[in-house]
Amino acid sequence: MFTIAADVKNELGECPLWCENTRSLYWTNIKGSELLAMQVDNHVVRHWPLPEKLGSFALTDKADMLLMGMVTQLGFYHLNTGTFNPLVASPGAPGTRINDGRCDRSGNFVFSTIHEGSPIQPVGKFHRLNADTLEVETLALPDVYIPNSICFSPDGGTMYYTDSKLGRIFCCDYPSLKNQRVFAETEGSEEPDGSCVDAEGYVWNAKWGGSRVVRYRPDGTVDSILTSPAAQPTCPVLGGDNFATLYCTSARVGLSAPSEYDGTLLKAVSAVAPGLPESRFVVKLR
Repeated sequence: MFTIAADVKNELGECPLWCENTRSLYWTNIKGSELLAMQVDNHVVRHWPLPEKLGSFALTDKADMLLMGMVTQLGFYHLNTGTFNPLVASPGAPGTRINDGRCDRSGNFVFSTIHEGSPIQPVGKFHRLNADTLEVETLALPDVYIPNSICFSPDGGTMYYTDSKLGRIFCCDYPSLKNQRVFAETEGSEEPDGSCVDAEGYVWNAKWGGSRVVRYRPDGTVDSILTSPAAQPTCPVLGGDNFATLYCTSARVGLSAPSEYDGTLLKAVSAVAPGLPESRFVVKLR
């Protein structure tokens, strides 16, 4: 059962990451153009206002620095000073912004770009920022409407991703990108949003509009379901002591009468299996 961990009112909370070194949970409020962090020992929440929407980010080998995927560019953000060092421009087509992202098990940042117009166009793509060369390549995966759910199996050999609009979670062999296939399909009008993988290799996925978080076995069948008090849960993460607590961001955007839970950071009492440490991007300043 979920309770409120941080009583924020995010329009679009996303991309929660647990940092075991600082004992902090970081996430982004995309539409509010801000980064947030909750220190779990005292539940104090910090806010960093940003010049652009922050789609996703990664932890790095430096405690005071994150790799950020803004609307138009990727770069390193210094938490202590609030300064941003640009690295590369977004590889997305005009009218797109950076969306979901996560480091693969080798420390490369895999991220997506999404169309921002209305109606949304299927021009979303998946990309990878190479940690060694700081060069971006576009992955040979099909174009999508709403790219989400980027995560990796414990051994790094499988990549999970989704097109939320189509209601399907996909997976493929990684890094070869071969054997692209449907991993799971959602029910009704709910959409698969963000995901994470636990130490047993099970995939946790938040169901936008479905008020639930679903744990999938590695074969794509449903293992268990947690009901969310928020209508639009966006992305789960396993953090806290021993990576044993399930947190989940949520959103208020588009709701005519949001509840007290919508847009908050949610916390479950305990998870079925512990999570894994996030792979970190090694900082190389140009």
